[in-house]
Amino acid sequence: MKLKYLIMMGHLLSILITIVAVVWAVNKMFIVQSSGFLLVLITLIASSLGAVVDLLLLRPTFQSLERLKAQAQAITENHFNTVHDVIGPSEFRELSADFNTMSTHLEASFASLKESEHEKDMMIAQLSHDIKTPITSIRSTVEGILDGVIAREEVPDYLQTIDRQTDRLNNLVEELSYISLHTQANPPVLVRSEVLIDQLLIETLSEFQFELDRDTRSVHVSILPPDAKIISDRDKLARIIYNLINNALKYSPVGSSLEISATLADQQLQIAVTDHGIGIRPSDLEDVFKRLYRAETSRSTKTGGHGLGLYIAQAVAHELGGAITVASQLEEGSTFTLTLPVE
Repeated sequence: MKLKYLIMMGHLLSILITIVAVVWAVNKMFIVQSSGFLLVLITLIASSLGAVVDLLLLRPTFQSLERLKAQAQAITENHFNTVHDVIGPSEFRELSADFNTMSTHLEASFASLKESEHEKDMMIAQLSHDIKTPITSIRSTVEGILDGVIAREEVPDYLQTIDRQTDRLNNLVEELSYISLHTQANPPVLVRSEVLIDQLLIETLSEFQFELDRDTRSVHVSILPPDAKIISDRDKLARIIYNLINNALKYSPVGSSLEISATLADQQLQIAVTDHGIGIRPSDLEDVFKRLYRAETSRSTKTGGHGLGLYIAQAVAHELGGAITVASQLEEGSTFTLTLPVE
């Protein structure tokens, strides 16, 4: 039963009780019968007028309740409207404000969930391609060796292809593991130690030696001061530099050079990786660190990726208390700079 009907029933019962009380009082008193009827009539009219005035005063409250009810119903249907014309007691205005706040938060939460669902669908679609490509390459190579299509003297070269494709799969698994394990519920653990910057850069570059030799690329490295060192998490720092170098190689042409500079000054370390590749459009600069974002939409073997490298690099940089920035000129190249505070 609606609230206004309950209130009306309450008024009717109140009037009935009042009339019964007045009739009983009249019978107990020495009052002329006509005067008793008049007294009951006056009581009835006064009580009815009071009830009408009460309902008129409560009418805005009933209307506000109907609006809040409609808003609640709309929320259940994923329509996150707000109510701004609630009138009545201050408690109802406060309730309306709370409803509006809840509706706004729910709308943001649903939008975030929808975006996450979209990202998940994109990730599944991209990963299916990224996983299938190296597996197909490995399978065809192995079949060629087993069937004798590949000559014996060519086998070592094809085994290197299998090794590179295996590394590609391994990198993909590591990136997925990072995303799944490092959440707010499972914050990362930092293992700090002394890190020699020159040694770190040399070891990270050595992982790309085959690719650098194959593509006849030159790498120019500068470190100031030459013996620069910091206290940080070596593995996480290496992951950031690896992802930045890998991104530079992926989006720059064969034969082009890379510049890597490290500067330790003013209580901060800056490591910059510069390529002379396709560059990034100004409209894309703010989005390059988003998960699954790829400015290059082609799915070629050269640039094909899953849009996680820069996202992970930025996330790890934030874990270390730093950040990565980017400067780029379209068709000229890009510079990604990692800035870390020095303890």
